[in-house]
Amino acid sequence: MRWAVRRARQSRSGARWSASARAWGLLSALASGVALGGCYHGDFLDNACDKVGTCLVTDSATTGGTTSESSSSSSSSTTADVPAVDAYRVQTLTLVDPHVYYDLGGCGDRTDLLNFAFDDEIKMGGVNMMLVLDPADPSLTKTPLTLTEGTCDLSGSVPVCTPKDSTLLVMTAAENSADAPCDVTRPETVNPNYSGPNIPAPICFTSPRGTVILPALTPELSPLVLYDAQITAKYGTDAAPVDGLVSGLITGFIPESAAREIDGTISGLPFNLWGTIAGGEGCQQDINNPLDDTDANPSPENPERGIQMHMNFTAVRAEWNE
Repeated sequence: MRWAVRRARQSRSGARWSASARAWGLLSALASGVALGGCYHGDFLDNACDKVGTCLVTDSATTGGTTSESSSSSSSSTTADVPAVDAYRVQTLTLVDPHVYYDLGGCGDRTDLLNFAFDDEIKMGGVNMMLVLDPADPSLTKTPLTLTEGTCDLSGSVPVCTPKDSTLLVMTAAENSADAPCDVTRPETVNPNYSGPNIPAPICFTSPRGTVILPALTPELSPLVLYDAQITAKYGTDAAPVDGLVSGLITGFIPESAAREIDGTISGLPFNLWGTIAGGEGCQQDINNPLDDTDANPSPENPERGIQMHMNFTAVRAEWNE
């Protein structure tokens, strides 16, 4: 990550860049095919992006409702230091669809137990999922977005975080919308009987579709690989500096074969993701009216069913020390 950012920042013979110009520079570097080495796991713009490779961003035309494009030029008279990136630590993460079902003296919806486990890990600092925008500026059309895992000191009023050794998980470019809500749900994958996934109101941002790797949400589980995934959220304020991200949603597909491999314990209980899904191998509360939370594969060439994960989130501003 540092190599890519430094290349973008230093491409003007050491001239200082404003935040908006820096964002444009990094976007241009991505669009031109900057080789990012082996630490970048997938990219957002290729549905076959589950392999490590070069991150590419296409500079497609923006649609109505997006904010103005940032300038690629900067004033030669600018002397202030380049401001730090804007980093946000995920503070709440809630699985809203599908639900998980356990037979604990009878089949029941145990999604709250899973979400309590997530909540405990986040509060205790065991899970530090970071969204880093460069910069978080609602006035821009696009901005570089990094999803990564951090190590955070939570003792103060503001989390102080640094990248973990695994550094970058996903790097992409988010597009802002000033007028239209950022709805990334596929209606056929949403169960109307559950609390709905967030649909952020403007001003909000949305990532392109692609593969997302989430850090392990409890120590006993492996990282979650989401395919055809997107990240979206509303800016906590309509102008920079942005104090937080609200009404966020991370959504993506996990095929059955991968869901079967997500196996471990949560709060002392054995857990297998596919084994808790109604319509998969989860128990049924009413065998006469069975639920089916499985979903069709978003790739029309792949018949393997699975589950479309919808996780609502909020995030708070953090100090980010690279």
